[in-house]
Amino acid sequence: MSTGFKPVLVTAVPELSAGAAQLAAQYHMSSELTAETPFYLELTLDGLQLVWQARPEVKPLTLSFTEGKQAWRQQQGGGKQEAVVRALGIAKGHRPYILDATAGLGRDGMMLAHAGCKVDLLERNPLVHALLEQAVMQASQHEKIGAWVQERVRVLPRGSLTENLSSWVEGQYAEQPTAAIYLDPMFPERGKTAAVKKDMQMLQALVGPDDDADLLLPAALSIATHRVVVKRPATAPFLSGQTPSTQITTKKHRFDIYIKKPYSQSE
Repeated sequence: MSTGFKPVLVTAVPELSAGAAQLAAQYHMSSELTAETPFYLELTLDGLQLVWQARPEVKPLTLSFTEGKQAWRQQQGGGKQEAVVRALGIAKGHRPYILDATAGLGRDGMMLAHAGCKVDLLERNPLVHALLEQAVMQASQHEKIGAWVQERVRVLPRGSLTENLSSWVEGQYAEQPTAAIYLDPMFPERGKTAAVKKDMQMLQALVGPDDDADLLLPAALSIATHRVVVKRPATAPFLSGQTPSTQITTKKHRFDIYIKKPYSQSE
């Protein structure tokens, strides 16, 4: 789903004006901010941040894989105990080539890469895509994690799995056949859970529910050679109404696993 408004990237720091203009051009965004723009990207001395102009009381969203909670999660996690890692079948030395087709802020995708997989990140929202690409670029230059990020993580051009499907099937976007595809479409949160994570609350307002989510599963199944994994809230219906081959459940979520064929140790 697009933003529904023209994406904007600006800066309030005079010495960053040239850099902000360059980024705006790179991502085909406007450099003109109006009062009617609900969300925009701002370049600060610390990097890009997503600003919710319509809700100024909400802290701007920044994305970093080298500092804060996400860096800690990578340092402590990435092993087989992670549900997403188990769902993708990462075990016994096998590291499938994965497409995270609804990358969002890239947290699960980076976890899969930290576990040893090559991961392509695909995101269609222009503001989120720019935020994600810049965060991955920063991580790729970091002294501690830069080596494996450069080797395993690639942010694809902004787009959707359901766009140009024939190109995906023909493998024009992949370095090799895509063994597994991971889907985590936006799902409307209800009740108290809506306020649990401010960053997800902001993304929910920006992106909205993925109204075409049911189209993602058949598209993914036509591309992945071995399996598709769909992350869903525990009480959400199956995507496309299709019963999975198996599941992995956590307290709040479940991972529906659609197996086309088993991995072989030689792959």
